Amino acid sequence: MSKVLGDRPAVYRARDAHRREAQRRGVVWATLLLFLLLLVEGPLRKWFLPGLAGPLTLLRDPFALLLYAHCINKGFIWTRGMAQIWLLFALVSAPFALQQYALNGYGIPGWLLGLRTYWMYMPIAFVIAATHRRDDILRFLRVVLAIAIPYAFLVARQYGAPPFAFVNWGVAGDIQGAVALGDGIVRPFGLFTYTAPNVLYTAFTLAAFLAYYLTGPKGWKQQAFLVAAGFAVATMSVLTGSRTIYFQVAAITGFTLIGLLATRPTVRTVRRIAAVLVFIGLVALIFVKVFPDMLVAMGERFESASRSEGGLWNRIYYNAFSFLDALDDAGLLGFGMGAGTPGVANYLRLPNLFLGESDTQRNVNELGLILGPLFLLLRFTTAFWLGAMAVGLARRRDHSALPIAGFAMTSFAFGAVTNSTIEALLVWTAVGLVIAARKSLDLERLHQQPTEPRQAMQHNL
Repeated sequence: MSKVLGDRPAVYRARDAHRREAQRRGVVWATLLLFLLLLVEGPLRKWFLPGLAGPLTLLRDPFALLLYAHCINKGFIWTRGMAQIWLLFALVSAPFALQQYALNGYGIPGWLLGLRTYWMYMPIAFVIAATHRRDDILRFLRVVLAIAIPYAFLVARQYGAPPFAFVNWGVAGDIQGAVALGDGIVRPFGLFTYTAPNVLYTAFTLAAFLAYYLTGPKGWKQQAFLVAAGFAVATMSVLTGSRTIYFQVAAITGFTLIGLLATRPTVRTVRRIAAVLVFIGLVALIFVKVFPDMLVAMGERFESASRSEGGLWNRIYYNAFSFLDALDDAGLLGFGMGAGTPGVANYLRLPNLFLGESDTQRNVNELGLILGPLFLLLRFTTAFWLGAMAVGLARRRDHSALPIAGFAMTSFAFGAVTNSTIEALLVWTAVGLVIAARKSLDLERLHQQPTEPRQAMQHNL
């Protein structure tokens, strides 16, 4: 009897650990569901429930808020280091933004929409960081690549269909919503309602593809799946009709190759570098042989855009450094957090892009000369931090974080993080996956250590 009573604490600990693990897995599946809702929203708004296009913009928000509340209650959110800085900045900036909207004569709804654009999906990164293990990351990558295969067929169908075809309808069933590229060729929206999210999602899928390839050896079924996904991702990349995708592909693959070379190269590393180069060749081959008219149309697009907007590198420079001009023009307190984003500006009946087209320029004009530079410093620091973390993982023989970090770094330094909640969810998900990869590797090493060092490291995690 005494032996049974003595074992009770161990039984209780095991039961609590089992319950805790079940709760963690529930959060992992909930984050995956939130990601899938991102892909459901667009089809509902443009094809199946066009009359509810406005309200459906908020489809993901209640679910996200419930998820955050649950994670805070159960302790499933990472609040150390960089997470602490971002969360603190969000808390400080919220009342500041309220003052901005009050001074400019805009109401509480506009303020809430501005907060939503900046902060609604930032916490998902730290939820993922606290809950995802290596198997969860792999499962997420497989889901993204499984979706890529039918997604590629969809964008190919949109590319080959007339602008007024059902698959090319815009938001709220707009039959004239397609964006023409020339000679009857349209820029596919994919599952989204306009071009920019489709381009960013394509870059995200490319990063997921490279990350999954770099996770390690695979059986023949996984290899066949990887080949199919590779053709799908290549097709998606070719058919965006965007100049930006060229830079994103170069940045993601370039950072991946640099990270692979930064480690002590092995035969396996060299094979992986060769495979990445082969994939780039596959993209070029599909461009030339399968979609030659898209190649011609993109050539014309580059020429016309260069005349009106400048070359691609001018565009990249503008996105990265146009905030310097904003530092001369912005007000001390700014115009209002998120006021220049398309959704909020439309709600407030303000001109489109009136605070700047690039994310960094708009950030300064919206947040002003007090918070604006601090926000940009946080953005650029986060980009460097993610890159350093991914390279550190690569030196520990985990290369899978390199392309995901490359995607997130590009967005923080040059791209859009606060332009829409769709783009924010993609970028912050990538941030969470990189942190989760590091924490997962730390935990795996933790379980291989003696008890006392393990307890100290567990406290640090």
